[in-house]
Amino acid sequence: MAALVATRSFDSTSPSGFARVASGVCGNSYRFLWRSRVVVTRLDAEGVPTYEQIDSVSFTDFALVAVGDLTFLRIENPSRNVRDLLNALETLVGMGFTVKPVIFDKGQPSTVFRSVDASKLVGLKIIGAVVADDLVARMEFASKEGIVLENMTVLDGLKYKVEHAVFELVLGGLKGQIAFAANGTVKISGHVAPKLLSLVEQDLHLFV
Repeated sequence: MAALVATRSFDSTSPSGFARVASGVCGNSYRFLWRSRVVVTRLDAEGVPTYEQIDSVSFTDFALVAVGDLTFLRIENPSRNVRDLLNALETLVGMGFTVKPVIFDKGQPSTVFRSVDASKLVGLKIIGAVVADDLVARMEFASKEGIVLENMTVLDGLKYKVEHAVFELVLGGLKGQIAFAANGTVKISGHVAPKLLSLVEQDLHLFV
């Protein structure tokens, strides 16, 4: 995949293409760029509109992560629509290209928690909690001291799904934070972010 991406570079004449991102966390980090046109309306002193097209360049950063014989596509700060990127990759790869999302609806990567010095749950958002026959709740909890689910009596007897969980981690005296969403979105921050990212990626094959 990386070799194919390198064959379609972005230049001043191309409608879309790829560029290598030297500052990426891993070695195979890229930027997908594509051109689009925006129509701007201008009003003169008499209020008469004139229309002008302005060319713009949008981009999405991503990385190709190889784990065993699998290749994962990690999209940095994904927008609501990554269709242009996926269409471009499909064009490069050709027939047989498929993408399957990695989701954390039944758990989250565990290697990262076994590898740090300390961790605690500091944020939790649950959905689908059936409080009564005709009442479903959406609950959100936060604590700087840490959340222990077993001690939360408010959840006793409730069936629910975890939509979002935030953990504070300590590694080598440095703090970091990692958040998992059920839809597969992972947000990592702090001085140990690169290390936490690599630990999470080690477990990706378990969710395919």
